[in-house]
Amino acid sequence: MSIGTGGTSTPMTAASETAINVVDGVAAPQWIVMLTGLVALAAVVPRRTWRNSGHLDTIAHEGGHALVAYLLGYWVVGVWLFSDTSGLTGSYGRPNRTTEFLVSAAGYTAPSLLGLGAAALLRAGHVTATLLLAVMALAALFLVVRNAFGIAIIVAAAGAVVLALRSADTGTQSALACFLTWFLLLSGPRSVLDLHRHRRKGPSSSDADAMAELTGIPGGLWVAAFALANTLCLLHGTTLLLR
Repeated sequence: MSIGTGGTSTPMTAASETAINVVDGVAAPQWIVMLTGLVALAAVVPRRTWRNSGHLDTIAHEGGHALVAYLLGYWVVGVWLFSDTSGLTGSYGRPNRTTEFLVSAAGYTAPSLLGLGAAALLRAGHVTATLLLAVMALAALFLVVRNAFGIAIIVAAAGAVVLALRSADTGTQSALACFLTWFLLLSGPRSVLDLHRHRRKGPSSSDADAMAELTGIPGGLWVAAFALANTLCLLHGTTLLLR
């Protein structure tokens, strides 16, 4: 079915031109869930594919920083997304160690938590709702992205999802929603592994090191905490998707 009108020439006809195909109410078939899981695995694990697909993880990572900073009363100056899959979020507010800690912690946990939330929605059959929320999140992030490459990545990602919402059938929407969910669940542990490798090479200015400076707890323990949290999200999300 679709949102909008499908009748004759009326003032409401224009609404049908922007209608979306709604496929909520039925969970994705298990073969789609399993196939998209394998595709997401292929996008996340090999370094060759991760160099490109990792941009999606960076979007979620920096979006997590920006969202938590905003919710805790900080002013989000901007978000920068770079071609090497790195990113930067600038925010400022009254100095507060707790707020700074939570903003730092949000980055590496955001992809996995978003993936877990999406898995719960898909388990309940909310395929279109999952994609709509993705578009809304990308639109919100678009407002604070400050560099051309970042804008291009956000527009491309949002455009692909909008196209699916407007034109795709049930199977295609389900496949896209499942792929994005699997990708987020898998990219969380993958990005923490990259963090661990990077810190082994020498001094780092990562989120884990920022948290170490704020708490006095070694950064390596925060890396382990990220890994544990993201692995638990992956296991629970997998259970929801495959149940």
